[in-house]
Formats: sequence, C-alpha cells, structure tokens
Amino acid sequence: MKTSLLILCALCVLRGVSAQAADKPNFIVINIDDMGYADIGPFGSKLNRTPHLDRMAKEGRKLTSFYAAPVCSPSRAALMTGCYAKRALPIPHVLFPEGANGLSPKEVTVAEVLKGAGYATGIIGKWHLGDQPEFLPNAQGFDLHFGLPYSNDMGPVGDGVRSDLGKPIPAANPNAKGKGQPPLPLLRNGAVVKRVLPDDQQSLVEIYTDEAVKFIAERRNAPFFLYLPHNAVHFPIYPGKKWAGKSPHGIYSDWCEEVDWSVGRVLDAVRENGLAEKTLVIFTTDNGGTPRAVNTPLRGHKGSTLEGGMRVPTLAWWPGKIPAGTASDAITGMFDILPTFAALAGAPLPTDRKLDGANIWPHLAGTPDAKPARETFYYYWGLRLNAVRHGDWKLQIAMGNKAGPGDERFQPKLYNLRTDIGEANDVAAANPEIVVKLQALIAATKDDLGLDGITPACRELGRVENPKPLIPHDAK
Repeated sequence: MKTSLLILCALCVLRGVSAQAADKPNFIVINIDDMGYADIGPFGSKLNRTPHLDRMAKEGRKLTSFYAAPVCSPSRAALMTGCYAKRALPIPHVLFPEGANGLSPKEVTVAEVLKGAGYATGIIGKWHLGDQPEFLPNAQGFDLHFGLPYSNDMGPVGDGVRSDLGKPIPAANPNAKGKGQPPLPLLRNGAVVKRVLPDDQQSLVEIYTDEAVKFIAERRNAPFFLYLPHNAVHFPIYPGKKWAGKSPHGIYSDWCEEVDWSVGRVLDAVRENGLAEKTLVIFTTDNGGTPRAVNTPLRGHKGSTLEGGMRVPTLAWWPGKIPAGTASDAITGMFDILPTFAALAGAPLPTDRKLDGANIWPHLAGTPDAKPARETFYYYWGLRLNAVRHGDWKLQIAMGNKAGPGDERFQPKLYNLRTDIGEANDVAAANPEIVVKLQALIAATKDDLGLDGITPACRELGRVENPKPLIPHDAK
C-alpha cells in the first residue's frame, strides 16, 4: 500500500514538473558578427535585401538603444554572464587561439541558469570565450556545441584567412591575424570535426542553420535555449556558393543577405514546430560594423566606443507577447539577456555575485510606463572607461587606449544623443552643469570597476597552464 502511494505521489510530481516545463518559453539568440547598424532593412539599409528580418521587425519590436561591447570576446562575455565584460572577463581586447585565458568556469552563464530550470541548451556557431577545454561551451552549461571556437580569420595564412573568396586582404589589415596561428577547427562538443578551409568558410552559415533547425525540431516538446552566433559577417568575407554574386552591391552584401535567409529558416522552423507563441527570439550583433559595413546614422565603427562601435541593431520577436511593429529606445544591452531569460523561465539568479544586467521584459512587452532598466550606461574599451551615458546625454572622456581620464590630449566631449545621434556636435561648453553631473557618475565608478585597469570588482579570469592548440600547428 505504501509503495503504491509513493508511486502515485511520484507520478503527480512528475506531471506537475511536466506541466511547469510546458509553460516555460523557449529562447533563441541569433548573434551576428560585425554587422553594421544599418546593414538590415529594419534599421535603414538601402543596399541589402533582408525580407525575413523586415518581417521579424513588423511582427516584433526594434530595440534602438541596445548596446554591446566594442569587440567580440567582451560582448559575448556580457551576454553569457549578465555583467559588464570588464567584471566577468577582464581583458584588454579579445581572446586568441591557443590562449591561456578564457571565461572562468566559476562564472555562471545564462546556459547554466536555464539548464538548472530544466532547459536543453545548445550553441551553434562562434564561441570566442577561450579555446581550452576548461573554457569551451560544454564546460559552461551547454549540452551541445557545434561551431568554431573563435573568429573565422584566426587561422594560418594559407587557409584563406587573408582572402575574401580568393581576393587577397592586404597584410596590414588588422583583421588578418592568421600568421603563426594553428589551423582553424570546427568542433562538436569539444572534439575537432575538421580543419576549416576556404570551401568550408563558404558553407558555415548553411551548416549552422541546418544544425539550428534540427535542434529546434528535436527539442520542440521541452523548453530549450538555442544560441546561434554566426561567424558571418566577420572578415574574411565568404558568402555561401548559392549567394555569392547575387547582390548588386558585392560580396559583403551577399553575406548579409545569406544571414537574412538563415534568420528566415530559423523563424520558419519555430513556426512549423508549433512554437511561435512560446518562443522569444532575439536578433542582435556582437559589436558595431567594420568600415565595410553601414553604421548610418551612427558615428564610428567596431573597436570604438562611439555609438557606431557599440550600439547594435536588435530585434525581439514573440508573437502574441511582443507588440508587433513597435520600437523601444530604452537603454538596454547584452548583459540584460541573462536576467530577462531567467525571469521568464522562473529561474533563480546567482546571489553570490553582482550582475549589471536587468530584466527588460517590460520594455520588450511594451508595458505602458515601464520603469527604465537603467538611466546610466558605461562604455568600456577593454579595461578603460571611455564614456558614460545618462539619459540622452553622453560624455566621452577617452577614445580606446589612446588617452584617458585626466589626459590633456583628450578633452571631454558632450553629446545629446536625442538630437545628435551621430555625435557630430560637442556641446560641453554650452552645458557645463551636465558635464559636471556626468563626471560625478564617472567618479562613482572608482569604488567598482574603476577608470582603468584591474580593480577588486573584476572577477577572476580563467587561466590554464601550458595551453595547447586544438589542431597541431604542423597538421596537414
């Protein structure tokens, strides 16, 4: 009798868990590499045909003040951890192959938060948070990883990392970092699948998309988190063979249009599996576009803390939950993804560490009179604070590592982003009281992440001794 009662209780519990799981939304983040603010139709592209992203915007919501970091690794760290990158991954620039450093396994990632709430988790695409086993996705909360461990230009010169479809990139190009690096690996769950060569570069968008569609179909009956960080449209430019030459505006536009096709296939997979009303999809990019991209109306590009380097085109889609054809200009960013997904999934946040992100669901849902997630946002270039935004006002106190706070070579510049989104007019002299107010916000960081360098608020950087290449340098 007792055994039967225990079995009955267990079945009731399991049914309750199943019912709870059925109520949890799915999450998909599509993260493009180096795409410009105006490289897609919803943000004003006149060159690239992006019908699927146009539809996504018409059915969803544009986030017009969504911020990333100026370069790849820090931006991805912010997305994973819910923090300013300087707090969770205190590095001066990006991570490189065969590196001793990476995202610390002690960090709690969005994948780990959701996995603890019963989610299946997968990353298909570029990781770029460390290539040693301790740092790779399967050690950071992901059930599945398929993709490159870092950027598609980080391989030997002879493997096509200095060419766009066979056309040489000048050796002086800072994006051509391939000399002396190990072969570029394609990984599945930490194991090398193959060495990536030019023909493989051309197929990356398609194979990532196929894997993503398969992931959605196979996990449609339980909640999942899919992270799809494409290597496109990072240099070198390798649009798929079906796309090369199709755009009248060159191979970069070809690749942008292939990315749009990929987004369309993913959204179709969500619809075809009956998941549209229970899936939140975020489309974004890891930093501003390169000079090849279109960042209009913003000034600057990837690698800078001007708006064109950090404000990125972002869309949120969830039919029936997010108001169609709308926009939000609330100050939001990569670090808001973790706390927002946790809130929607009913997953507890880590309580033993500081998070900088906030639950921005009210802004995605278009809640009337939603309280701002924040009034203030700090622009970091690596370990150095470059600027602060408070409301519509932005005070630029440094530019990269060239000059810093107190450096006479760089006089602070004040911009009103509401009236001057292109940061063309320095109005510091006419608004001294605003300058003083923003300088006080900068001074307030001295007890936290600080103005420059490592501070006590920066958490431990992952480190291993004697790092090894994923493919030996002399592999044939």
